[in-house]
Amino acid sequence: MSKLIDWIYILDKAYDYNIRDYLPDNWNEGCAFVDRKGCKRLEIHPNGNARVFANYAWDGCTPKFSVLDIAFGVPDGIPNQSTKKPKAYYASLLHDVLYQFLDNDLPLSRAQADRIFLDILKRDQFAPRLIYYMAVRIFGGVSHLFTCWTRQHAGKRIPL
Repeated sequence: MSKLIDWIYILDKAYDYNIRDYLPDNWNEGCAFVDRKGCKRLEIHPNGNARVFANYAWDGCTPKFSVLDIAFGVPDGIPNQSTKKPKAYYASLLHDVLYQFLDNDLPLSRAQADRIFLDILKRDQFAPRLIYYMAVRIFGGVSHLFTCWTRQHAGKRIPL
């Protein structure tokens, strides 16, 4: 019997990445995003630093499913020499959390979230990055709607 996998990774410490280039030109505020249980998952600071908090769980590059306790799906790549994490680890992390809050007044569009995904894949020297980027551009909207429906990722934006 197969089933979709909700998460494979759990972030062990907060992760910061600057998204200033993608925020509106007049961005000078900070905001946070909480999930439906009120747990803070993401902050975006006035300087553009986006922080994903420890204990955030995600499935890496989507989709993934299991059959007889064996995971199948989109590979996350070989370990990065410096981080020792799969090369798509941080790109998929930030992409997942940004998509989670797209409908909660996130100051980014889906296209911008996808571009951040590509930027991190490039930074981490993930060879098939353009294929993965094209996949999120083509299928990301459908995936976002499905994820919101299945996981009920209701959340909200709050001030910092």
